[in-house]
Amino acid sequence: MNRRNIKEEDAVTHVIEFTIALTVFVIILQAFTSSMNFRIGIDLNKNDNNIVMAREVISELTGSQGSIGSSTNWEDNEFGTGVVQLRNGTTVGILNANGEIDSDKCSSLSKFPYYPLKEELGVTEQLRIEVQTLVPKETVCLWGGNPNTATVSFESQRYLLYNDGTKTVPALLTVTIYEGDTPTSNLYLTEVMYSPQNNGFDYEWVEFYNPNDIAIFVSSWTIADDDQKDNIVSSENEIITIPAKSIGILTSSPSTFRETYLDYNYVFSVEDVAIGNGLGSTETILLSKNSYNDAFSYTSEDGADGNGKSLARECYDCSEWNEAISSPGTL
Repeated sequence: MNRRNIKEEDAVTHVIEFTIALTVFVIILQAFTSSMNFRIGIDLNKNDNNIVMAREVISELTGSQGSIGSSTNWEDNEFGTGVVQLRNGTTVGILNANGEIDSDKCSSLSKFPYYPLKEELGVTEQLRIEVQTLVPKETVCLWGGNPNTATVSFESQRYLLYNDGTKTVPALLTVTIYEGDTPTSNLYLTEVMYSPQNNGFDYEWVEFYNPNDIAIFVSSWTIADDDQKDNIVSSENEIITIPAKSIGILTSSPSTFRETYLDYNYVFSVEDVAIGNGLGSTETILLSKNSYNDAFSYTSEDGADGNGKSLARECYDCSEWNEAISSPGTL
């Protein structure tokens, strides 16, 4: 075979190899493109569903005054206490009889824990509900999670009038459906009455605060001193909660607390006759759930030892505690 024929055969071989390589590349590219189109199709469908979901929540919230049974005053009830409760077939509408956003109904969203209200509104992703007045620009109602770190989020908005009980102003209702983290659910110790002037464990109490934008189930938490841990219980085995931005009180005797200090809604009992083993003059108090806890350690040298005062935190998550005039129920 001469040199010319060898070159021609080599050229043909190169063409065949190139053709095969190109074919394989095209097949891989087509497979990749098909896979991407399929994935994009899923995402587009999911996104469409989330957009529809946000619009449906808007429609639910602004479709009526809401109701429990035949009563439209659902906001007067609690999620976790009372004979009639928000979790028993509540229709969640935030309008008044004039079709304006009612401030009391809107604020009462804070009584709902996260998952029950999501379920009531038919939401399968994360949810945030916000009402903001236009002039002045101010958030007057907020419930749910924080979409700022979400990978994907969708908003539906509606302009309405907001009635705060004295005046009516333009406002914007925004519902956000997003994919991201669930809201935080930490509680914080804020005040301790460890050495009351009245003798007896019934007069001791511990105050805590829920800084979150959703209600928190209290019945899953415990309170402990250096010697003993107690579950937080309800007097009638109810599912007890603390609303968003609200203060709770823990004591061995809610009735004694209300008679002595304050007639207050969110007073919860511990399972024994005392908080822990009774609050001594030197203690570490621990409010905990699962792996989370908020702790406060004190001695009688910190003050409030039998003088009618309490030890109070300067802010709900500050490290500083000081002797103060007791003010349960007030942050």
